[in-house]
Amino acid sequence: MSKVRLGIVGCGYMGQRAHLDNYATLPDVELVALADLRPQTRQEVARRSGIPEVYGSHTELLEKADVEAVVAIMGYGLHHAVVPDILRAGKHCLTEKPICLKASVARQLDELAKQAGVVYQIGYMKRCDLASRHTKQMIADWRASGVFGALKLLRVSMPPGDWIFGMDNPPNLGDAPESPGPVGESLPENMSADEQNRYNAFVNYYIHQVNLIRYLLGEDYTVEYVDPTSVLLIGRSKSGVAISLEMAAYTLRDEWHEFYAACFDRGKLSLSLCAPLARQHVGSLQVYRSSEAGGTYESLVLPPSWCMLEQARLFIRAVRGEIPCISPATDAAKDLEVAEAFIERLR
Repeated sequence: MSKVRLGIVGCGYMGQRAHLDNYATLPDVELVALADLRPQTRQEVARRSGIPEVYGSHTELLEKADVEAVVAIMGYGLHHAVVPDILRAGKHCLTEKPICLKASVARQLDELAKQAGVVYQIGYMKRCDLASRHTKQMIADWRASGVFGALKLLRVSMPPGDWIFGMDNPPNLGDAPESPGPVGESLPENMSADEQNRYNAFVNYYIHQVNLIRYLLGEDYTVEYVDPTSVLLIGRSKSGVAISLEMAAYTLRDEWHEFYAACFDRGKLSLSLCAPLARQHVGSLQVYRSSEAGGTYESLVLPPSWCMLEQARLFIRAVRGEIPCISPATDAAKDLEVAEAFIERLR
């Protein structure tokens, strides 16, 4: 089987540590080309990673490099300007979350990917965690069997914490971009300046949870209420499951607390996820079952794994056509609809 020829656009902190470093370990990937606006840094990163072709922009890479797929890691406000070029060139694409800043633009990007017949995967790596995938399957199995009754509530909690988790800094020679690069996307114009700030903070930090809620439930949901202090969001799924998202109720130092509890009549699935950059740390799943004989607890033992590396593996498999894309643009557009509803409920 031939290797997937991959191009990398953007070699900043996340571009290197969360993406490039992982693709470099995959035996079925050939790192062909790297593009970045900083001339010295891109040359040094390419040298260290053994990437033969180096370019000053994504457009130059698309014009000259023979690649099948592009991993484009940059500020999400730039996706609207860069991703269309990649998709129109017929290249599969992965970017970080969120897909962009406005739901209307997200739907356009999703349509471009569909028209081009390519995979456009958004970097919702929490879906790729082994514990998340087990939890999703168990929720579906319990709902189908009805043995533990109805699913009543999905409760989510994630206060601000140490998401870097001691990850080291990648090469950065401190050189300035040799060109200004693309212009960033504007925030939704129908929001006040204060609303735009709240919206941008929400899509930057809590869009992961917005997305994982839909993944775990396997269905869409609506926003019913948002606390005026933005600490609590209440939603309801299409089938009537209550949803609570607890946000910045407290702040952590040197720790990460991210919890999901799927509450059934006679059981509970408790998912705990690790800090995003905690390499080789996998989430955990505790299962509680209630019966007339009493309650029992079971903890799932999973092999060491990093969701960022799993994300890279799953993207390459989707590019090969072996599996469906685990976090498609269609879902990412719905995330921004939830974010816009978040602001509406604050008014």
